[in-house]
Amino acid sequence: MNTQSLLATLLLWAPLAGAATPEPPALSAGGLLFGDFYYIPSNHLDSGEGAAGLVVRRGYFTLDADFSDNWFGRARLEINQSGAFETYSFTSQLKDLFLGWKAGRQRLLLGLSPTPTFDLIESTWDFRYLARTPMDLQGAPSRDTGIAMKGPVNTAGTLSYRAMYGAPVAFSADSDDHSKWMGAMTWRPTAEWTVDLYADYQPRPGATNRMTLQAFVAWQTGKLTLGAQYSHQDREDDSNLELASAFAWGRVAENTRLVGRVDRLFEPSPRGNNIAYLPYDPTARATTFFGGIEFQASPHFCVTPNTVVTYYDRNDEGVRPATDFYLRLTLFINFE
Repeated sequence: MNTQSLLATLLLWAPLAGAATPEPPALSAGGLLFGDFYYIPSNHLDSGEGAAGLVVRRGYFTLDADFSDNWFGRARLEINQSGAFETYSFTSQLKDLFLGWKAGRQRLLLGLSPTPTFDLIESTWDFRYLARTPMDLQGAPSRDTGIAMKGPVNTAGTLSYRAMYGAPVAFSADSDDHSKWMGAMTWRPTAEWTVDLYADYQPRPGATNRMTLQAFVAWQTGKLTLGAQYSHQDREDDSNLELASAFAWGRVAENTRLVGRVDRLFEPSPRGNNIAYLPYDPTARATTFFGGIEFQASPHFCVTPNTVVTYYDRNDEGVRPATDFYLRLTLFINFE
């Protein structure tokens, strides 16, 4: 039995061990799929200039299990196509594989689970199918293998925490073989306002250590959501990652939403051309604009015409890279 199979068995069946007559877990399955018809009139890469096609950017198949009132688990498989232009080979990987325990209002997760780096930001942004959140886009891992805890701090629930220790186990493509400490505090003074402060530290023997500080604020009503963040990742001798982002989306009709976002990179993208689907020139600071209009054809299907434009500053050689301009029709099927 390989390591992944062994961990899956332990996580999904450990809560039943020792029970005299174990009940089968209550299972539920779901999934989602999204991708683009795209055309690229302009790009800093020669391979992107004039590229067009249909790409499946993400697909999930998710299995949730409730073992008892206190124990639960999740297994999620991810599939996607290559992030290179006009290259359509499929890849797959485990996205989630964790066991959870409820202790009152507290939650503990063991295994491969979402990091607290941008989980709150992503749920507020609510348009993951259009674009990853800025730190996700620039390479901050969205998953790690370890122990995570979250829950309210006070009785009213206006103050809450999220904490995680990522073990030095490269269990999936989203995690790595270095340990990592992550923590966040969230304050919700009213139903509309959210303030979130996040920090992490990753000692990396044989490489440069990394430390991230991040602040996020959001204002939400039934029809309008505004959000803004600032993130700084110190990479010591390597190029730092520093960015700011702001977004807004609102419902303009029963089945129609408008969305816009702007990201600003204060340093050239450390991940650069290795970013799938939306590569960045690694030599220049950049500003990216996202805009679209979502039409909800049914409760499970959305069609969203949208555009992404990245405009570059002049680099150290005095050259301004070509503007990245994407025209996309994004399809989103959601049964989660």
